[in-house]
Amino acid sequence: MRSLRTTVALIVAATVALSVLGLAVGVWFLTRSALMGSVDASLEARLQAGVFLENAEDLPSVVRPPIKGQPTVVADIVLSDGDVFEADREFFDLPATPEDVAIADAPAGEEAFSTRVAPNGSQVRVLTVSLGEGTAARAMRSLDETNTILVGLASILAVVGIVAVGVGAGIGVLAVRRSTIPLEEVADAMRALSRGERGSATVAKSGAPREVVDVVEATNTLQDALDRSQAQQERLVQDAGHELRTPLASLRANVQFAQRTAQDPTTQESLEAANAELDELGRLVEELLALAARDEPVREPVDLDLVEAVSIAGQRLTRRTGRTVTLEVPDHAVVRRVDPAAFAEIIGNLLDNAAKFSDGPIIVVLTEESLEVRDAGPGIPEEERAAVFDRFHRTPDARGVPGSGLGLSIVADAVSSMGGTIVLDDAPEGGLSARVSLPSA
Repeated sequence: MRSLRTTVALIVAATVALSVLGLAVGVWFLTRSALMGSVDASLEARLQAGVFLENAEDLPSVVRPPIKGQPTVVADIVLSDGDVFEADREFFDLPATPEDVAIADAPAGEEAFSTRVAPNGSQVRVLTVSLGEGTAARAMRSLDETNTILVGLASILAVVGIVAVGVGAGIGVLAVRRSTIPLEEVADAMRALSRGERGSATVAKSGAPREVVDVVEATNTLQDALDRSQAQQERLVQDAGHELRTPLASLRANVQFAQRTAQDPTTQESLEAANAELDELGRLVEELLALAARDEPVREPVDLDLVEAVSIAGQRLTRRTGRTVTLEVPDHAVVRRVDPAAFAEIIGNLLDNAAKFSDGPIIVVLTEESLEVRDAGPGIPEEERAAVFDRFHRTPDARGVPGSGLGLSIVADAVSSMGGTIVLDDAPEGGLSARVSLPSA
Protein backbone atom coordinates (compact mmCIF):
# COMPACT_ATOMS: atom_id res chain seq x y z
CA MET A 1 0.00 0.00 0.00
CA ARG A 2 1.41 3.35 -1.04
CA SER A 3 2.10 5.81 1.77
CA LEU A 4 0.62 9.30 1.95
CA ARG A 5 4.09 10.81 1.51
CA THR A 6 4.67 8.83 -1.69
CA THR A 7 1.23 9.76 -3.02
CA VAL A 8 1.72 13.47 -2.32
CA ALA A 9 5.26 13.38 -3.73
CA LEU A 10 3.94 11.82 -6.94
CA ILE A 11 1.12 14.36 -7.16
CA VAL A 12 3.49 17.28 -6.55
CA ALA A 13 6.04 15.87 -9.02
CA ALA A 14 3.35 15.37 -11.67
CA THR A 15 1.94 18.87 -11.09
CA VAL A 16 5.36 20.51 -11.22
CA ALA A 17 6.29 18.42 -14.27
CA LEU A 18 3.17 19.48 -16.15
CA SER A 19 3.66 23.11 -15.15
CA VAL A 20 7.33 23.11 -16.11
CA LEU A 21 6.55 21.27 -19.35
CA GLY A 22 3.90 23.84 -20.28
CA LEU A 23 6.20 26.72 -19.37
CA ALA A 24 9.15 25.17 -21.23
CA VAL A 25 7.09 24.57 -24.37
CA GLY A 26 5.78 28.12 -24.21
CA VAL A 27 9.27 29.60 -23.74
CA TRP A 28 10.68 27.44 -26.53
CA PHE A 29 8.01 28.44 -29.05
CA LEU A 30 8.23 32.12 -28.08
CA THR A 31 12.02 32.01 -28.47
CA ARG A 32 11.70 30.19 -31.79
CA SER A 33 9.18 32.74 -32.99
CA ALA A 34 11.51 35.59 -31.96
CA LEU A 35 14.52 33.99 -33.66
CA MET A 36 12.60 33.26 -36.85
CA GLY A 37 11.33 36.84 -36.80
CA SER A 38 14.91 38.05 -36.58
CA VAL A 39 15.94 35.79 -39.46
CA ASP A 40 13.01 37.02 -41.59
CA ALA A 41 13.92 40.64 -40.78
CA SER A 42 17.50 40.02 -41.91
CA LEU A 43 16.22 38.55 -45.19
CA GLU A 44 14.00 41.56 -45.80
CA ALA A 45 16.89 43.94 -44.99
CA ARG A 46 19.12 42.07 -47.45
CA LEU A 47 16.71 42.48 -50.32
CA GLN A 48 15.96 46.09 -49.38
CA ALA A 49 19.71 46.75 -49.67
CA GLY A 50 19.65 45.44 -53.23
CA VAL A 51 21.01 42.46 -55.18
CA PHE A 52 24.45 42.87 -56.78
CA LEU A 53 25.07 40.82 -59.92
CA GLU A 54 28.51 40.62 -61.50
CA ASN A 55 27.01 40.18 -64.94
CA ALA A 56 23.70 41.99 -65.17
CA GLU A 57 23.65 42.98 -68.88
CA ASP A 58 20.57 40.90 -69.73
CA LEU A 59 18.79 41.30 -66.37
CA PRO A 60 16.66 44.08 -64.84
CA SER A 61 18.67 46.85 -63.25
CA VAL A 62 19.27 45.98 -59.58
CA VAL A 63 21.58 48.22 -57.58
CA ARG A 64 23.36 48.47 -54.19
CA PRO A 65 25.82 45.86 -52.93
CA PRO A 66 25.18 43.35 -50.10
CA ILE A 67 24.97 44.61 -46.49
CA LYS A 68 28.28 44.41 -44.69
CA GLY A 69 28.30 42.32 -41.53
CA GLN A 70 25.69 39.87 -42.84
CA PRO A 71 27.72 37.39 -44.90
CA THR A 72 25.34 34.57 -43.91
CA VAL A 73 22.48 36.16 -45.90
CA VAL A 74 22.92 35.57 -49.62
CA ALA A 75 20.77 36.50 -52.59
CA ASP A 76 20.12 35.37 -56.12
CA ILE A 77 17.74 36.01 -59.01
CA VAL A 78 15.06 33.64 -60.26
CA LEU A 79 13.56 34.04 -63.75
CA SER A 80 10.07 33.00 -64.73
CA ASP A 81 11.54 30.14 -66.77
CA GLY A 82 13.13 28.68 -63.62
CA ASP A 83 16.73 29.79 -64.24
CA VAL A 84 18.71 30.94 -61.19
CA PHE A 85 21.52 33.50 -61.29
CA GLU A 86 24.09 33.78 -58.49
CA ALA A 87 24.38 37.15 -56.82
CA ASP A 88 26.81 36.63 -53.89
CA ARG A 89 29.90 34.49 -53.71
CA GLU A 90 28.16 32.33 -51.06
CA PHE A 91 25.64 30.15 -52.81
CA PHE A 92 23.29 27.48 -51.45
CA ASP A 93 22.63 26.14 -54.94
CA LEU A 94 18.89 26.14 -54.30
CA PRO A 95 16.91 25.24 -57.43
CA ALA A 96 13.86 27.30 -58.24
CA THR A 97 10.60 25.86 -57.00
CA PRO A 98 7.16 26.31 -58.54
CA GLU A 99 6.45 28.82 -55.78
CA ASP A 100 9.54 30.85 -56.84
CA VAL A 101 8.43 30.81 -60.51
CA ALA A 102 4.93 31.88 -59.49
CA ILE A 103 6.37 34.84 -57.54
CA ALA A 104 8.54 35.80 -60.57
CA ASP A 105 5.44 35.91 -62.77
CA ALA A 106 3.52 37.93 -60.17
CA PRO A 107 3.36 41.73 -60.01
CA ALA A 108 6.28 43.51 -58.42
CA GLY A 109 6.27 43.49 -54.63
CA GLU A 110 4.65 40.03 -54.21
CA GLU A 111 6.65 38.03 -51.61
CA ALA A 112 6.63 34.77 -49.69
CA PHE A 113 8.70 33.16 -46.92
CA SER A 114 9.57 29.46 -46.96
CA THR A 115 11.84 26.99 -45.17
CA ARG A 116 13.74 24.50 -47.31
CA VAL A 117 16.55 21.97 -47.19
CA ALA A 118 19.55 22.80 -49.33
CA PRO A 119 21.33 20.11 -51.39
CA ASN A 120 24.10 20.08 -48.75
CA GLY A 121 21.50 19.07 -46.12
CA SER A 122 21.39 22.44 -44.38
CA GLN A 123 18.02 23.92 -43.45
CA VAL A 124 17.52 27.31 -45.13
CA ARG A 125 15.06 30.16 -44.67
CA VAL A 126 14.13 31.79 -47.97
CA LEU A 127 12.38 35.09 -48.83
CA THR A 128 11.26 35.39 -52.47
CA VAL A 129 10.17 38.87 -53.72
CA SER A 130 8.84 39.67 -57.19
CA LEU A 131 10.79 42.39 -59.07
CA GLY A 132 8.39 42.47 -62.00
CA GLU A 133 9.10 41.70 -65.65
CA GLY A 134 9.34 37.94 -64.96
CA THR A 135 12.06 38.10 -62.31
CA ALA A 136 12.21 37.56 -58.55
CA ALA A 137 14.91 38.09 -55.97
CA ARG A 138 15.59 35.51 -53.27
CA ALA A 139 17.33 36.10 -49.93
CA MET A 140 18.53 32.98 -48.10
CA ARG A 141 19.93 32.32 -44.66
CA SER A 142 21.02 29.06 -43.05
CA LEU A 143 19.02 28.05 -39.96
CA ASP A 144 21.87 25.97 -38.48
CA GLU A 145 22.75 28.68 -35.97
CA THR A 146 19.09 29.19 -35.04
CA ASN A 147 18.51 25.45 -34.65
CA THR A 148 21.63 25.14 -32.48
CA ILE A 149 20.30 27.87 -30.21
CA LEU A 150 16.89 26.16 -30.00
CA VAL A 151 18.44 22.76 -29.22
CA GLY A 152 20.59 24.31 -26.51
CA LEU A 153 17.55 26.09 -25.08
CA ALA A 154 15.59 22.81 -25.07
CA SER A 155 18.43 21.09 -23.20
CA ILE A 156 18.57 23.87 -20.62
CA LEU A 157 14.79 23.79 -20.15
CA ALA A 158 14.89 19.98 -19.76
CA VAL A 159 17.59 20.16 -17.06
CA VAL A 160 15.81 22.99 -15.26
CA GLY A 161 12.54 21.05 -15.50
CA ILE A 162 14.06 17.90 -14.00
CA VAL A 163 15.63 19.91 -11.18
CA ALA A 164 12.35 21.74 -10.57
CA VAL A 165 10.42 18.46 -10.44
CA GLY A 166 12.92 16.98 -7.99
CA VAL A 167 12.92 20.08 -5.79
CA GLY A 168 9.13 20.28 -5.89
CA ALA A 169 8.73 16.62 -4.98
CA GLY A 170 11.28 16.98 -2.18
CA ILE A 171 9.53 20.03 -0.76
CA GLY A 172 6.22 18.18 -1.00
CA VAL A 173 7.62 15.18 0.87
CA LEU A 174 9.11 17.40 3.58
CA ALA A 175 5.84 19.29 3.96
CA VAL A 176 3.82 16.09 4.15
CA ARG A 177 6.33 14.53 6.54
CA ARG A 178 6.01 17.47 8.89
CA SER A 179 2.23 17.31 8.64
CA THR A 180 1.96 13.53 9.10
CA ILE A 181 4.34 13.14 12.07
CA PRO A 182 1.36 13.47 14.45
CA LEU A 183 -0.46 10.75 12.48
CA GLU A 184 2.53 8.43 12.92
CA GLU A 185 2.53 9.17 16.63
CA VAL A 186 -1.21 8.41 16.70
CA ALA A 187 -0.59 5.07 14.95
CA ASP A 188 2.21 4.22 17.42
CA ALA A 189 -0.06 5.14 20.33
CA MET A 190 -2.87 2.92 18.99
CA ARG A 191 -0.48 -0.01 18.48
CA ALA A 192 0.86 0.47 22.00
CA LEU A 193 -2.68 0.61 23.33
CA SER A 194 -3.53 -2.65 21.54
CA ARG A 195 -0.56 -4.24 23.34
CA GLY A 196 -1.88 -3.01 26.65
CA GLU A 197 0.58 -0.13 26.96
CA ARG A 198 -0.69 3.29 27.91
CA GLY A 199 1.14 6.15 26.30
CA SER A 200 0.89 9.89 26.59
CA ALA A 201 -1.39 11.96 24.38
CA THR A 202 -0.20 12.95 20.92
CA VAL A 203 0.26 16.66 20.22
CA ALA A 204 -0.07 18.08 16.69
CA LYS A 205 2.85 20.36 15.86
CA SER A 206 2.32 24.01 15.10
CA GLY A 207 1.32 24.57 11.50
CA ALA A 208 -0.18 21.10 11.02
CA PRO A 209 -3.25 20.97 8.73
CA ARG A 210 -6.65 21.30 10.36
CA GLU A 211 -7.62 17.77 9.30
CA VAL A 212 -4.54 16.29 10.99
CA VAL A 213 -5.26 18.26 14.16
CA ASP A 214 -8.84 16.93 14.14
CA VAL A 215 -7.63 13.33 13.77
CA VAL A 216 -5.10 13.76 16.58
CA GLU A 217 -7.67 15.29 18.91
CA ALA A 218 -10.27 12.59 18.12
CA THR A 219 -7.67 9.86 18.65
CA ASN A 220 -6.58 11.34 21.96
CA THR A 221 -10.21 11.42 23.06
CA LEU A 222 -10.65 7.79 22.02
CA GLN A 223 -7.43 6.79 23.76
CA ASP A 224 -8.54 8.48 26.97
CA ALA A 225 -11.91 6.72 26.78
CA LEU A 226 -10.26 3.34 26.15
CA ASP A 227 -7.82 3.94 28.99
CA ARG A 228 -10.69 4.68 31.37
CA SER A 229 -12.70 1.70 30.15
CA GLN A 230 -9.75 -0.66 30.39
CA ALA A 231 -8.83 0.61 33.84
CA GLN A 232 -12.43 0.17 35.01
CA GLN A 233 -12.57 -3.37 33.64
CA GLU A 234 -9.29 -4.31 35.26
CA ARG A 235 -10.36 -2.83 38.60
CA LEU A 236 -13.69 -4.64 38.34
CA VAL A 237 -12.08 -8.02 37.66
CA GLN A 238 -9.35 -7.56 40.23
CA ASP A 239 -11.72 -6.25 42.91
CA ALA A 240 -14.23 -9.00 42.21
CA GLY A 241 -11.49 -11.62 42.28
CA HIS A 242 -10.01 -10.38 45.54
CA GLU A 243 -13.40 -9.96 47.11
CA LEU A 244 -14.44 -13.47 46.08
CA ARG A 245 -11.30 -15.14 47.41
CA THR A 246 -12.12 -14.53 51.07
CA PRO A 247 -15.73 -15.82 51.07
CA LEU A 248 -14.70 -18.72 48.84
CA ALA A 249 -11.95 -19.73 51.23
CA SER A 250 -14.32 -19.46 54.19
CA LEU A 251 -17.04 -21.39 52.37
CA ARG A 252 -14.60 -24.09 51.31
CA ALA A 253 -13.35 -24.48 54.89
CA ASN A 254 -16.91 -24.81 56.20
CA VAL A 255 -17.87 -27.35 53.53
CA GLN A 256 -14.72 -29.41 54.21
CA PHE A 257 -15.41 -29.32 57.94
CA ALA A 258 -19.02 -30.38 57.37
CA GLN A 259 -17.81 -33.12 55.05
CA ARG A 260 -15.49 -34.51 57.71
CA THR A 261 -18.16 -34.48 60.39
CA ALA A 262 -21.13 -35.62 58.33
CA GLN A 263 -22.36 -39.17 59.12
CA ASP A 264 -25.00 -39.53 56.44
CA PRO A 265 -23.59 -40.90 53.14
CA THR A 266 -26.00 -38.76 51.11
CA THR A 267 -24.84 -35.65 52.95
CA GLN A 268 -21.23 -36.69 52.42
CA GLU A 269 -21.85 -37.06 48.70
CA SER A 270 -23.60 -33.70 48.47
CA LEU A 271 -20.83 -31.93 50.38
CA GLU A 272 -18.20 -33.58 48.20
CA ALA A 273 -20.00 -32.28 45.08
CA ALA A 274 -20.26 -28.82 46.65
CA ASN A 275 -16.54 -28.88 47.43
CA ALA A 276 -15.78 -29.79 43.80
CA GLU A 277 -17.93 -26.88 42.60
CA LEU A 278 -16.12 -24.54 44.98
CA ASP A 279 -12.80 -25.74 43.58
CA GLU A 280 -14.07 -25.05 40.08
CA LEU A 281 -15.28 -21.59 41.14
CA GLY A 282 -11.89 -20.91 42.70
CA ARG A 283 -10.13 -21.87 39.48
CA LEU A 284 -12.47 -19.57 37.55
CA VAL A 285 -11.58 -16.66 39.83
CA GLU A 286 -7.86 -17.35 39.40
CA GLU A 287 -8.23 -17.55 35.62
CA LEU A 288 -10.11 -14.25 35.57
CA LEU A 289 -7.33 -12.65 37.57
CA ALA A 290 -4.74 -14.16 35.24
CA LEU A 291 -6.67 -12.83 32.25
CA ALA A 292 -6.78 -9.37 33.79
CA ALA A 293 -3.03 -9.59 34.36
CA ARG A 294 -2.57 -10.43 30.65
CA ASP A 295 -4.35 -7.18 29.74
CA GLU A 296 -1.82 -5.18 31.71
CA PRO A 297 1.39 -3.89 30.11
CA VAL A 298 3.84 -6.64 29.19
CA ARG A 299 6.28 -7.40 31.99
CA GLU A 300 10.02 -7.11 31.53
CA PRO A 301 11.35 -10.30 29.85
CA VAL A 302 14.27 -12.23 31.33
CA ASP A 303 16.50 -15.07 30.14
CA LEU A 304 14.63 -18.24 31.16
CA ASP A 305 15.71 -21.88 30.89
CA LEU A 306 12.62 -23.50 29.39
CA VAL A 307 13.82 -27.00 30.34
CA GLU A 308 13.75 -26.11 34.03
CA ALA A 309 10.42 -24.24 33.71
CA VAL A 310 8.78 -27.23 31.97
CA SER A 311 10.14 -29.65 34.56
CA ILE A 312 8.80 -27.55 37.46
CA ALA A 313 5.37 -27.29 35.77
CA GLY A 314 5.25 -31.09 35.27
CA GLN A 315 6.14 -31.74 38.91
CA ARG A 316 3.49 -29.27 40.07
CA LEU A 317 0.80 -31.05 38.02
CA THR A 318 1.88 -34.41 39.39
CA ARG A 319 1.67 -33.17 42.99
CA ARG A 320 -1.76 -31.67 42.42
CA THR A 321 -3.43 -34.42 40.38
CA GLY A 322 -1.23 -37.48 40.78
CA ARG A 323 -0.87 -37.68 36.98
CA THR A 324 2.49 -38.58 35.48
CA VAL A 325 3.96 -36.21 32.91
CA THR A 326 6.48 -37.62 30.43
CA LEU A 327 9.12 -35.04 29.53
CA GLU A 328 11.09 -35.21 26.30
CA VAL A 329 13.56 -32.36 26.72
CA PRO A 330 17.14 -31.70 25.55
CA ASP A 331 20.03 -32.54 27.86
CA HIS A 332 21.11 -28.90 27.74
CA ALA A 333 19.46 -25.63 28.63
CA VAL A 334 17.08 -24.02 26.14
CA VAL A 335 17.22 -20.33 26.99
CA ARG A 336 14.71 -17.83 25.70
CA ARG A 337 14.15 -14.20 26.66
CA VAL A 338 10.52 -14.32 27.78
CA ASP A 339 8.12 -13.14 30.45
CA PRO A 340 8.45 -15.93 33.09
CA ALA A 341 4.93 -15.44 34.43
CA ALA A 342 3.50 -15.60 30.90
CA PHE A 343 5.44 -18.79 30.11
CA ALA A 344 4.23 -20.33 33.38
CA GLU A 345 0.65 -19.54 32.29
CA ILE A 346 1.28 -21.20 28.91
CA ILE A 347 2.71 -24.50 30.17
CA GLY A 348 0.43 -24.59 33.24
CA ASN A 349 -2.81 -24.16 31.26
CA LEU A 350 -1.75 -26.64 28.55
CA LEU A 351 -0.94 -29.26 31.19
CA ASP A 352 -4.20 -28.60 33.04
CA ASN A 353 -6.17 -29.06 29.80
CA ALA A 354 -4.35 -32.29 29.02
CA ALA A 355 -5.04 -33.64 32.51
CA LYS A 356 -8.68 -32.52 32.44
CA PHE A 357 -9.62 -34.10 29.11
CA SER A 358 -7.48 -37.24 29.13
CA ASP A 359 -6.87 -40.17 31.48
CA GLY A 360 -3.98 -41.38 29.33
CA PRO A 361 -0.38 -40.24 29.11
CA ILE A 362 0.58 -36.57 29.07
CA ILE A 363 3.69 -35.91 27.01
CA VAL A 364 5.67 -32.67 26.87
CA VAL A 365 8.20 -32.32 24.03
CA LEU A 366 10.61 -29.37 24.17
CA THR A 367 13.02 -28.59 21.32
CA GLU A 368 14.99 -25.56 20.23
CA GLU A 369 12.11 -24.62 17.92
CA SER A 370 8.94 -25.35 19.88
CA LEU A 371 7.12 -26.60 22.98
CA GLU A 372 4.50 -29.31 22.43
CA VAL A 373 1.99 -30.77 24.90
CA ARG A 374 0.16 -33.95 23.80
CA ASP A 375 -2.57 -36.02 25.38
CA ALA A 376 -4.69 -39.08 24.57
CA GLY A 377 -8.07 -37.40 25.03
CA PRO A 378 -10.89 -36.82 22.55
CA GLY A 379 -9.07 -33.91 20.90
CA ILE A 380 -10.74 -30.90 19.30
CA PRO A 381 -12.53 -31.06 15.92
CA GLU A 382 -10.68 -29.15 13.23
CA GLU A 383 -13.61 -26.79 12.62
CA GLU A 384 -13.61 -25.82 16.33
CA ARG A 385 -9.87 -25.15 16.74
CA ALA A 386 -9.95 -21.49 15.78
CA ALA A 387 -12.85 -20.71 18.13
CA VAL A 388 -11.40 -22.35 21.26
CA PHE A 389 -9.05 -19.38 21.70
CA ASP A 390 -12.04 -17.10 22.29
CA ARG A 391 -12.80 -16.28 25.90
CA PHE A 392 -15.39 -18.57 27.53
CA HIS A 393 -15.78 -20.65 24.37
CA ARG A 394 -16.25 -24.37 24.99
CA THR A 395 -16.70 -27.14 22.44
CA PRO A 396 -19.86 -29.27 22.70
CA ASP A 397 -17.82 -32.27 23.90
CA ALA A 398 -16.21 -30.19 26.68
CA ARG A 399 -19.38 -28.75 28.19
CA GLY A 400 -19.82 -31.72 30.51
CA VAL A 401 -16.29 -31.30 31.86
CA PRO A 402 -15.55 -28.75 34.62
CA GLY A 403 -13.90 -25.64 33.27
CA SER A 404 -14.44 -21.99 32.33
CA GLY A 405 -13.28 -21.86 28.71
CA LEU A 406 -10.54 -19.37 29.58
CA GLY A 407 -7.46 -21.60 29.60
CA LEU A 408 -6.61 -21.58 25.89
CA SER A 409 -7.55 -17.89 25.67
CA ILE A 410 -4.98 -17.13 28.36
CA VAL A 411 -2.42 -19.27 26.52
CA ALA A 412 -3.08 -17.51 23.20
CA ASP A 413 -2.76 -14.05 24.79
CA ALA A 414 0.48 -15.00 26.52
CA VAL A 415 1.97 -16.52 23.35
CA SER A 416 0.98 -13.48 21.30
CA SER A 417 2.51 -11.09 23.85
CA MET A 418 5.87 -12.82 23.31
CA GLY A 419 5.61 -12.75 19.53
CA GLY A 420 5.04 -16.50 19.19
CA THR A 421 2.44 -18.75 17.59
CA ILE A 422 0.31 -21.66 18.80
CA VAL A 423 -1.05 -24.44 16.58
CA LEU A 424 -3.54 -27.15 17.54
CA ASP A 425 -3.31 -30.50 15.78
CA ASP A 426 -4.01 -34.22 16.22
CA ALA A 427 -1.58 -35.96 18.56
CA PRO A 428 -0.03 -39.38 17.73
CA GLU A 429 -1.59 -40.64 20.97
CA GLY A 430 -5.04 -39.87 19.53
CA GLY A 431 -5.76 -36.69 21.46
CA LEU A 432 -4.78 -33.05 21.06
CA SER A 433 -1.35 -31.65 20.23
CA ALA A 434 -0.74 -28.01 21.21
CA ARG A 435 2.50 -26.71 19.69
CA VAL A 436 3.89 -23.33 20.79
CA SER A 437 6.70 -21.65 18.85
CA LEU A 438 8.57 -18.78 20.46
CA PRO A 439 11.01 -16.46 18.66
CA SER A 440 14.69 -17.19 19.25
CA ALA A 441 15.72 -13.58 19.81
